Amino acid sequence: MIEKSRSAYEYIKEMILSGELPPKIDISEKQLQEKLGISRTPIHEALKRLQDEKFIETYPRKGTFVTDVTIEIVRDIYETRLLIEPFITRNAVDTASKEWMEDLRRRLVEEHSLQDKSDIHAVMALDTELHAVIVSSCSNSFLRESLGLVYEHDRRIRLKTDQNPAQVRFSQKEHVKILDAMLSGNREETEQFSREHVIHSRDLTFESLGFLKTDYLSELPTHRR
Repeated sequence: MIEKSRSAYEYIKEMILSGELPPKIDISEKQLQEKLGISRTPIHEALKRLQDEKFIETYPRKGTFVTDVTIEIVRDIYETRLLIEPFITRNAVDTASKEWMEDLRRRLVEEHSLQDKSDIHAVMALDTELHAVIVSSCSNSFLRESLGLVYEHDRRIRLKTDQNPAQVRFSQKEHVKILDAMLSGNREETEQFSREHVIHSRDLTFESLGFLKTDYLSELPTHRR
């Protein structure tokens, strides 16, 4: 039963993260049972876990729905990233593989026209790889799990914003800058560039979603040192 519940959880979550189950859509437990060929109990347990992680919401007598990508969710995601990501990236200077850093940097600087979705998605995949490896190199399980969940929610935001070639290119250049600092062994610059990257990404994301800085900026930490 545990294995079925875990499989159902991973399956439904991926449908949400990929956009196959878009925000605000009603989720049918019966259809999931039929599609996965399992009983109601593991489906119910999977949905409960997804609700705890804020991917879905359940309303009595109304149903279960995929959560919307709201300004509050986006704000909370970037606040968490700003608090944790620079610290983890700084520590990854000493723990991440130098061979991997060099290889990823090479792949990032390869020319991409970004004229079609395949190029955009290829660069986005490198973005995901960078953050995933940095998180995996963190020895603190609480930070690792917290940021891992945040990045999963961030995938939903990127479905709405990262189709913009200019934004993808901007992110690409900043990741190269971070990797250069990591490869040089400069922990302070790595942390600084990581923080700047999160702030720039945050501002571009809110702009892409049509929000003004006054909608969120005063509520986020500035991290002045």
